[in-house]
Amino acid sequence: MLSTNHYNSLTDIAKEFLDKSIDERIKKCKEQVWIPYPQANNILNELEDLFDYPDKERIPGLLIIGDTNNGKTTIINRFMNNHQRYLDITNKIPVIKISAPISPSHNALYEKLLDAYYMPYTVNESASRKEAQLKKVMSDVETKMIIIDEFQDIFHGNIIQQKKFLTAVKHLSTDMQIPIVGVGVWEVQSVITADPQLANRFEPIELKKWNPDINFAKLLLSFESTIPLKEASNLYEKELFKLIYNMSEGLIGEVARILQKASIFALRNGKEKIDIDVLNSINFTKPSMRKR
Repeated sequence: MLSTNHYNSLTDIAKEFLDKSIDERIKKCKEQVWIPYPQANNILNELEDLFDYPDKERIPGLLIIGDTNNGKTTIINRFMNNHQRYLDITNKIPVIKISAPISPSHNALYEKLLDAYYMPYTVNESASRKEAQLKKVMSDVETKMIIIDEFQDIFHGNIIQQKKFLTAVKHLSTDMQIPIVGVGVWEVQSVITADPQLANRFEPIELKKWNPDINFAKLLLSFESTIPLKEASNLYEKELFKLIYNMSEGLIGEVARILQKASIFALRNGKEKIDIDVLNSINFTKPSMRKR
């Protein structure tokens, strides 16, 4: 039965889906939702400050570090959505994002960025030619920031390749007078801090795991408000709270996946809320168990 309190706690979009078919509600549950929270808002504010940074000889950068599946990429995508491409209107690409190349080098960096701009290039051309082409494109479309996700992928290369890549990143920021943001796991910081110039340029900001406290309870409430189920799950209550925290190990990406699986399981099995039985029935392995 749908209570008034539960109905009022749902987002407008979740309310719209309550009377739709099971299939439509399941499809809705599969969509990624944005849940604002203090750490995410802090990083978004840092990114906005960098984006509007005045021209200087030494442009600062940012290194966003944290555990896998703890919301780093989701935050970056949120920022990207606020600064979308406007090629049809103004011919501008304010922010460009790439994933770090698995075989890192200055040449690989230029190719990755040219690919992101959908610019053709000749593979056999020299790195300096690709660099010149890249800088012209960036200037033409007025790019103001580069984001490099999965920064830890440069570890697949040897030390010489890593140094060439990082040097190219540093020079690109200096030459184009734009900030570069790195995003990766904790180990990335050790590579950056090994180079004093990079350490001074890339200020680290940590995205920490959640603690089992009132803030995690508020997070669960926020997630529940987006789920189109007709009964209150009360995810903040002790047993559910404890089980979800233990399953997710304090990682927001895992929380999202758990609740997505649980809401879909509930709908497919004629239930209108997430309870202990539903959580124990879904196919889910704790992050630490996947590494064994």
